[in-house]
Parts: sequence; structure tokens; C-alpha cells
Amino acid sequence: MRIYISVDMEGITGLVDADDVQPGGRDYERGRAMMAEDVNAAVRGALAAGAADILVNDAHGPMRNLLPEALHPAVRLVRGRPKQLGMLEGLTGEYDAALCVGYHSRAGALGVLSHSFMGHEIEDMWLDGRPVGEIGLAHATAAALGVPVVALTGDDAACAEMTEWDASVVTVPVKYARDRFAAELRPEAEARGAIEEAVARALTPGPGPPPPPPRPPRPP
Repeated sequence: MRIYISVDMEGITGLVDADDVQPGGRDYERGRAMMAEDVNAAVRGALAAGAADILVNDAHGPMRNLLPEALHPAVRLVRGRPKQLGMLEGLTGEYDAALCVGYHSRAGALGVLSHSFMGHEIEDMWLDGRPVGEIGLAHATAAALGVPVVALTGDDAACAEMTEWDASVVTVPVKYARDRFAAELRPEAEARGAIEEAVARALTPGPGPPPPPPRPPRPP
């Protein structure tokens, strides 16, 4: 089984601010380490499901965020830019499934670090008569290549956006948006365990996935 993983950064466990995800930000180095750990959790899940070949594409910003030495030794990494397919560089119809790790909701949505490709420069995109962001375009591109997206990780807003596009995709909320730069975080070990379990389940034939855990109640 050949698995493709596209990795963005805004939807990674624990990250909520531009300083977490932009090179030069005061917490960027910590952010890229967190990014690698979410990827490794997805990789462990894919290997548990029987994956024999895993390609990871660094899909965030400069696309040089993931350090090869921080990744699971089983993966191949596509790093740097420009890339013809951008966030889906390297994906072909030869892959059995695609995973979206660390994704975020579209511009205008109340999600952590929500945007569509370029901050505020791109605010209004549509596909098939519906507003769309990076999630919908990644799903549509993979579908055009004949590859199903089977799992997505990100905040609860990103998970809801993916479910609107395709309810069959297993989603893993690693944080719950309180505003665009604030979230309630799942504990790191819990979030990584959830990613690993969900990816293994998404890649293993069987009954449909259970719904993700409910959003925690907001404080009064």
C-alpha cells in the first residue's frame, strides 16, 4: 500500500499564532518540531495499517519546515519550492490513499490561523458553487487523480470543513478554535495517539469511523 501525506502547519497540535508557523517567529523552531511529531504519528498509523511506501510533502509556506532528521525513517520527503502541484506535489494515481495533516479552515471561517493560500490576499474562492479553501481544493485535486483522501488532522473548524466536502474522511481535531489566534489544545500525547489510531483505522477496511470527540463546552 502506497500512502501520500500532505502536511500543512497551521493545524498542527499546539500551534495557534503566526510566531508558531512563520520562519523567524519566536516559536517557529518549536512549531516545526511539533509538525514533525504530528507527521510521525500519522506515519506510525499508516505503517500499522500495512503501508509499504510513504511519501511526505512539506506543504507549508517556504515548504522547508520539516527537518529530514526529525522524521520517521520509513518516509521519503519532498521539500522546498517551487513545485508544480504545490501542496500536493508528488501525488499520482499510483497512490492508494492521501492524508492531510495539520490543515486549517478557509479564509473567512472562524478557525485557528484560517486563510486560503496567502493570508488576506485571497479571500473568496469557489468550487462547484461552494466557497472553498485549501481543504476543498486538495480533496478535489486528489479525486481528479483518482486518490481518495481518507484522513485529515487540524482544528475542529478544519475537521468540520472537510466533513462538509466528504463525510467519509476520518477527521482528528487536535485543538478547538476559540478565535483565529486562540484555541483549547488537546494534550500532546492524546492528540498524537488520536492521529495514529485514526490513520490506522482510515486505512484498514471495516465499519465506518466513529464521530470525533465533541467540542469541549465554552466557559461561562
